Amino acid sequence: MKNVRFLVIILSFVVLTGCSSTKLIVERSYTYQLSDVFTQEVIDEASVPEKGMSLFKARLEAQMSQFGLSTSNDANKKIEITFIDYKMRHGAARALGGFMAGTDNISTIVVIKDVKSDETIARLKVTSRNKAAVGTSKGLIEDHADKIVTYIKTGKY
Repeated sequence: MKNVRFLVIILSFVVLTGCSSTKLIVERSYTYQLSDVFTQEVIDEASVPEKGMSLFKARLEAQMSQFGLSTSNDANKKIEITFIDYKMRHGAARALGGFMAGTDNISTIVVIKDVKSDETIARLKVTSRNKAAVGTSKGLIEDHADKIVTYIKTGKY
């Protein structure tokens, strides 16, 4: 009987937990210069719900401002962020099913261009995933925006 309880407890932990990760694949790297000022464009090719998109844009803008990368009329760089995949589990499914309920997934292509020449300076793919029962969609969306801005500012991820 003790073994059965132990197995039930272990199985419960497995169901409720999983892993969360963000992966950046840098196709063309970028090095931030103090003179770089950005404008941004977010393109939706993944049918991101309005709430998710507004959370992402708000966090992106806040992080850009915090790091001194704020958009302005005299921008010399442009960031194009294209959503290519967006899947979020409902909160109840996440809580009840854990990793067995699927995975939250956000994938974007980030392109940094020179405003005057429209030349591509950098290109990377950012993928954020959460298999865990813990966490929220909002947290994953905000972490995704954070990773993009951190890469732009530091070149690290």
